[in-house]
Amino acid sequence: MIKIVKAPVRIDFGGGTTDIYPFTKKGGAVLNAAINRYITGILVATNQKVSLEYHAQIPTSSGLGTSGAMNVVWLSLISDIEKKRTLAEKVYQLEQAIGIVGGKQDEYAAALGGINFLEFKDEKTHITQIHLSKAVIRQLESKLVLCYTKKPHLATDVNNKVIERVLQGNTKTIATLKKISHVAHEMKNALHANDLNHFGELFNEEWSYRKQLHPRITTPKLEATIKKGLNNGANGAKVCGAAGGGSILFYCDNKKKVIEAVKKSNHIIDFKFDFRGIRVIKHKT
Repeated sequence: MIKIVKAPVRIDFGGGTTDIYPFTKKGGAVLNAAINRYITGILVATNQKVSLEYHAQIPTSSGLGTSGAMNVVWLSLISDIEKKRTLAEKVYQLEQAIGIVGGKQDEYAAALGGINFLEFKDEKTHITQIHLSKAVIRQLESKLVLCYTKKPHLATDVNNKVIERVLQGNTKTIATLKKISHVAHEMKNALHANDLNHFGELFNEEWSYRKQLHPRITTPKLEATIKKGLNNGANGAKVCGAAGGGSILFYCDNKKKVIEAVKKSNHIIDFKFDFRGIRVIKHKT
């Protein structure tokens, strides 16, 4: 038996970390988008042995949800689950069972594809798919620059620090997470209104709040790269995922100028949105 499955990774626009329990008791919200960079898994089973391998079109620890996407691919390979939402939920449950401190946004992006606004309340997830015209999609893609800093981040480590503060009832951390969730709502509204300039400006607000969650969320290199981008035509910038390293997403009117400014010590990841989500490429028995 041969089975090949691939799933997209994601960029997150706003609301990351608010999808992690127990903050979800207060209500979290994330706006993210799957992109055409993929994790591909290959399962080969014979009477003698079973082999499993993965190929990634993205660096690991890039802050783009690679681990979640890989786990979605793995469960799809070894199961007959076809419903994408069920697949995402089952992967999340398995991750929680082994003690991973993380949320659901990566799994949903990998499974569903597209641009999604995800709302979390306790264990329930409400999905609003953002439908934009082809012209607006092309315009949005033309204004985004994804920059991998070549410095890996460890999401679980950073998330642990933040969630520890939530569990301790730290009022400042909880208030900041509420603000981050609110920014995700504002971003969703801006996309629905086709107000891309306001959408891009909200990157700065999201990042300013995120840095307040823990000192390890930002680094000198992240700050220097963001400053360089903003000084060379970017309207907004934020770090993807839990931060501490990984990738920076810029919103800009002059894409070429921003790329020239930041590419020297970083890696620019070209992408377009993926609207298909996980898919079985081959299944032969």
